[in-house]
Amino acid sequence: MACHLYVTSDFGSLPGRGIVTACLGELGFWDELSDRPQTNKAPHWASVGRRASVLASAFTMATLVYGYSAIACASEEATAEYKQWSDRLAAAAKHHDAADELLCVTTIGRRWTWALNTLPHRLIEQAVSESEPARLGRSRIELLQMLYELRWLHSDGSEPSRWWLQLSLDLLEHNRQQEAFAVAAHITDPYALVGLQADNRYKRIAKSEFVERDILKATRKELEQRQAAARQRPRDLSRVVQVARGFMLLHRYDEVLKLTDPVLQGKQAATPESSPYEDLQREFPWILNVRARALSALGRYDETVALLRRACQESSEDLVSHSLNLASFLAALNRPQEALAAIPPLEHASVYGHAVAAWVRVVVASELDDAAGLEAALDDLRAHAQDYPGTRESALIIAGREDEAAATLVARLSDPDLRTDALVELQDYADNPGPARAIGWRERQKAVRSRPEIRQAVGAYGRIRAYAVPGVGL
Repeated sequence: MACHLYVTSDFGSLPGRGIVTACLGELGFWDELSDRPQTNKAPHWASVGRRASVLASAFTMATLVYGYSAIACASEEATAEYKQWSDRLAAAAKHHDAADELLCVTTIGRRWTWALNTLPHRLIEQAVSESEPARLGRSRIELLQMLYELRWLHSDGSEPSRWWLQLSLDLLEHNRQQEAFAVAAHITDPYALVGLQADNRYKRIAKSEFVERDILKATRKELEQRQAAARQRPRDLSRVVQVARGFMLLHRYDEVLKLTDPVLQGKQAATPESSPYEDLQREFPWILNVRARALSALGRYDETVALLRRACQESSEDLVSHSLNLASFLAALNRPQEALAAIPPLEHASVYGHAVAAWVRVVVASELDDAAGLEAALDDLRAHAQDYPGTRESALIIAGREDEAAATLVARLSDPDLRTDALVELQDYADNPGPARAIGWRERQKAVRSRPEIRQAVGAYGRIRAYAVPGVGL
């Protein structure tokens, strides 16, 4: 990929070699060699014993001086090493540059396969997640194949079932049936298994003896696996979060509270020198979040709001996510002004974060009869029509635009890249209890989804079944 694609207009005339060369000069590198390179001549890296450390220092200096554009350009150097590409990945993730995130991870995977198991999980997860709505096609599938061959797992020890679902379909469509079956055997998440059953394209995989067909049984088994993983790593709080989420899928709200009680007590007693969990600072807000969801299901809304506010206060890495969770819940409680105030600055938000913020603005504008604000928020969602269309669909239903919502859903079902998610959302679930306003949204959504054109599209592409787990979406 040409480096000029990543360079801002201010530095568009500076190729990556020039940036790094200038910074090497500041470090006295060329004086040490007594051989300053010619304008179009690359330095003799191999003749310099300390080339790696000096190049890394120059790269860091270039990053500080020139920012993201320098990182992108300098990593294009033929001499660029793993450190340069991992730095570029971190910068791309900060900017939510999906194409560059994917380029970095796949490049690292091709050149230093071992490094995929050492990169921070969050960088790989973000690259795979954000490259999906960006529709980066074969490059994304290539990365999924790399990760599968490494038997890559999330940091909490769980399978990335959604990725394996997508990879198995690609293999099946390329007549690699046995490989598709092998990949699908690693799908454990209940909603990914629902996807196998809901989408006609997966029929051969869904009938495989290696795939669990009983979704409730799979949900219980997944919970047992999460509990076992938590016992293996008792100081890993992310695994406790996963257990709590497993209880939520089975409507076991009191057990969520019982599980998280000791975590709250441990947090209160923790000191910088002595913490009960290795990842307490990062994961504690998510403990508050899942506990808040359980309290909401039990109808304890004031406590829910208090915990969601505390999650925002405690968060150092996921403030946007926790703030939007708070804003969404306040909107569901019909507290529009508070919901609007809870929307955080979005400079570093992902595409999904922007979509959720627009969704909250739709709810607020609908409640306040703010016609201009409603259109502005809907236009923001329409402007990114390919990004999280399910969020746009639910916003349209809340805004009373049922015809447009139905057309959006039909379009999702007709689109091969969006079809599985749409079908998964359409299933008949046993939803968790919630605020009256949220229940009303669900009923309006069901009315839209029962329209003849929706039923016809579903019949063409998949099927609807009843499941004893909570739904996704509204």
